[in-house]
Amino acid sequence: MRGTSEGSTVLLADANEAPQLAAELERRTGPAAWYASVGELLTKRALSSVSVLVLRCHALPKGSLLATLGRMHVEYPGMQKVAVLDEAPPLPIAEYLTSCGVSLLWNGGSEEDAERLASVVSQLHERTRWIAS
Repeated sequence: MRGTSEGSTVLLADANEAPQLAAELERRTGPAAWYASVGELLTKRALSSVSVLVLRCHALPKGSLLATLGRMHVEYPGMQKVAVLDEAPPLPIAEYLTSCGVSLLWNGGSEEDAERLASVVSQLHERTRWIAS
């Protein structure tokens, strides 16, 4: 894990871009920690402490990541999730992700995209507070 551990926003992203994206999220939405892999996240942090999970995927999510998201949806129904993809996913993957409660964004890497992600994360935190009350 890198960054602050108190944040309820957790970013799962490639180690090359994660520090910058986590800093951007932290600046706009509050504390954010990041991890470079699902394995690192699962071994270093209790999933019950994560309010919003942001996945930054350059390739389409598949295999164990999809299975992990499905399991998280069942075991941690209060966890809000958003996946930032480079392009729109095929319909079957989009349907599966949305059925697991994952909000989808595709990213062009612009400042506007960072603003949109921060807005979505803020909305998800608000939803989490509403669910908890």
